[in-house]
Amino acid sequence: MGGSGLDRVPATRRFDPRRHRRIAGLYDLWLAPGPGGRLVVPTAPGRPLDARAVATLVRHGADAAQDVRILADDGARHLDLFTEVAGLLGHDVLVSPDGSDIRHAIDRSATGSTRPTTDSGPLDAVPLDRVTRQPMDWLVLQPPDLATSLPGWFAVDDGLVRPRTGVVGLPLPDGLALATRADFVTRRATAHRLGASTGVVTVAVTARSGGFLVGTYSGTQDVHGGGQLAALLGDLPLYGADLRLWLTWPSDADEQARLVAEVVELAETTGATVWTPPAGGRAELIDDRRDLRAFDPTGAVAAWRAHRPRYADGPSTLDATPEGLLVSRRDRERIVVASAAVVDAGPADGHPGPARADDPTPVPDGTAAPPPADPADAAPPTPVGDDAGVAEQPAVPLPRPALVTESRRAADYGPPWLRRGQQVNAATFEAYVLVEGDPARAVGDGLPGVELFVPAFLDPRSAPAGSDLLRVRISPGGAIPMAVLRAHVPARFKYVLGSPDTYLLPAARLDRVRLVGGFRSDGFSRLLPTVDADGEPLRIRAAPTSRSVAGLPNDVRRWPGFGTRQAYALLPARSRGLPRGWLPLYQQRPVARPGRLLVEVRVPAGRTVDVGATHTMLAGLTLVRTRVDRLHRAGVDLVLGSRSYDRIVVQRAFRAQGGGWQRIGEVTPGPLPSAVAGLQSAVPARVADPPSTGDT
Repeated sequence: MGGSGLDRVPATRRFDPRRHRRIAGLYDLWLAPGPGGRLVVPTAPGRPLDARAVATLVRHGADAAQDVRILADDGARHLDLFTEVAGLLGHDVLVSPDGSDIRHAIDRSATGSTRPTTDSGPLDAVPLDRVTRQPMDWLVLQPPDLATSLPGWFAVDDGLVRPRTGVVGLPLPDGLALATRADFVTRRATAHRLGASTGVVTVAVTARSGGFLVGTYSGTQDVHGGGQLAALLGDLPLYGADLRLWLTWPSDADEQARLVAEVVELAETTGATVWTPPAGGRAELIDDRRDLRAFDPTGAVAAWRAHRPRYADGPSTLDATPEGLLVSRRDRERIVVASAAVVDAGPADGHPGPARADDPTPVPDGTAAPPPADPADAAPPTPVGDDAGVAEQPAVPLPRPALVTESRRAADYGPPWLRRGQQVNAATFEAYVLVEGDPARAVGDGLPGVELFVPAFLDPRSAPAGSDLLRVRISPGGAIPMAVLRAHVPARFKYVLGSPDTYLLPAARLDRVRLVGGFRSDGFSRLLPTVDADGEPLRIRAAPTSRSVAGLPNDVRRWPGFGTRQAYALLPARSRGLPRGWLPLYQQRPVARPGRLLVEVRVPAGRTVDVGATHTMLAGLTLVRTRVDRLHRAGVDLVLGSRSYDRIVVQRAFRAQGGGWQRIGEVTPGPLPSAVAGLQSAVPARVADPPSTGDT
């Protein structure tokens, strides 16, 4: 039992409750031997205790979530008693080994090498071997129905009990179980029963308030989004992998919608295909198989749902079976590119037939025939019409183009972080791009985006089921393979690095990209034509303001370049609060306007968008449509995003009066949101400076 917590012959003294060190989250119960060797409370030596009496004492003195430590010599002699107590409480019970005495010893790691004195602080309870006087480890007794070989809430080493730190996580055979203090014991028991799987990483987590509930060993818990959960799972090999979430969906529809968005963000951030039970359903452990099965909201067995990152490299390696399991893919799928005249044959009465290959098909007796075991085994759609025909192609990516390295004097690419001299396609090739929203509008107005590039991929199976795709033809020099990108890539899309079949179409080279056609993936190995786009150029248009700052791309010119600079903001005098999304700022004091407040602020480096410099930077990108032109024509100098509001400090404030700006006295410098709230709600204050139409 080696360790460094105590000296091998520690300084000890008899157990003294007045000097005892308490540990947060651990309830200490001091017991002593009584008549006949049975345990008693020292203050009531005539009342021997059984398991129920001990559990009652704990419930009266401890919180429901606390573990228990029994401060009694030779605690393991009463192993059956304390194991029953653990079962009654549903928490771990720590006892001293047989042949040990409980003594108080100093922890040298906490207080140095000085021997404890009468005036020193609290002391640690340590079991000491009665013969050798060496420290012995506490024994952790788990509830018998929930006992595992996994560790407990506290770390036990060299006679000391210490709280663990960080996020509460329990090891799974191929993943991690996240827990909180309230569900730690049950989560540990179920995690222990899960068997090893092939080709899938499993993360057990609780869904709460449209996110993922994560606990810490300090006893706190918080709801994390998909991006935050991805950061916590950084040690797991998730890029390009299959990630199975062991969770129960919330019953509330709004929470389900928020959770779907967080699952998608988790997939995008990690680059993994994330598998979940159907919305409203749950995943349960099958004890006889030591595997997980998915159920729908009604409790019926259901197939797992895949949430794929937009630019996943190739298809998933797993198949979701109708039996609610995930199995390794055995058969390669085939993609059927159907002409507009090819549809699924429906019943003669004109009502549409099953829309999916796994929908139950009615039979004459009114029952439903079971779906095929695998979507790849489903029968192909029946063509209708005189010229009905189906063009099939193997389920393989489109051909990769040959590459050539450009000169450093070649034309610019567009994104400022993308330096010249990249490897580009040496010949014309075709690829797919993902469409968000109406594909017809994407053809006419461009793809909505916040980046100065468009990702393209060779394998259409990389897109999530139900996605709209545009097939594009790229002339030489129009695409850069992400696998050999030579640049310091911003962290927001590093997950696509290294993918051999993903290409970056930079904004300055979009004149070399032409649309071939639009398709929709139905999730069952088919791409159905949607729009005719042959020969149209590929464009980028401004993303919605919910995804961007003022409709501008992520790559902009920032102001100030260094240090802290002065700027001005115009705000309504009678409005409450700051505008949502963004606020225009001005480098020079604007003309006074009735009913307005003028706020003089200090702006740290890089906190605003320089509209003029950004307009100049984007001027040559003729196939990129942003709102920078509109802002520039409106005379907006700077754009401040709402995420930076609290980093801006108000120095002075003015009101419009007499055709000029009149300073408001007694303005306390502070963060923009709190300062503006006080100004807009206050009665016009006294004049500190005389009216002036110029700078003061």
